[in-house]
Amino acid sequence: MHSQGNAVKDISNYVVVGHFKSDTDAVMALYLEMLGEEVHLLPGQEVELLAAPDPNLLPITVLLVPIGMHVHPYKVFDPDWHVRFNGRVIRAGNPTRLDE
Repeated sequence: MHSQGNAVKDISNYVVVGHFKSDTDAVMALYLEMLGEEVHLLPGQEVELLAAPDPNLLPITVLLVPIGMHVHPYKVFDPDWHVRFNGRVIRAGNPTRLDE
């Protein structure tokens, strides 16, 4: 569960669609489509990418770009992207910068 404003959203049924780690020496960005959310990972940081369950979510497509990766769901416009980072679940925004 995580807080979204004053409401608590249950994401216990969300699907882990990927595990991403920055093995670079610079910030790496995950560009989450189709609404343009971003998650910025510092060197060494890693996240699990979560999305709302939907029969048209998978397979995802991951494309390498110069400063990160574009992540596209199969046929879902808004998969309600979240990341799990250090045990916390965070809603992806524009941009999302992770704290240690």
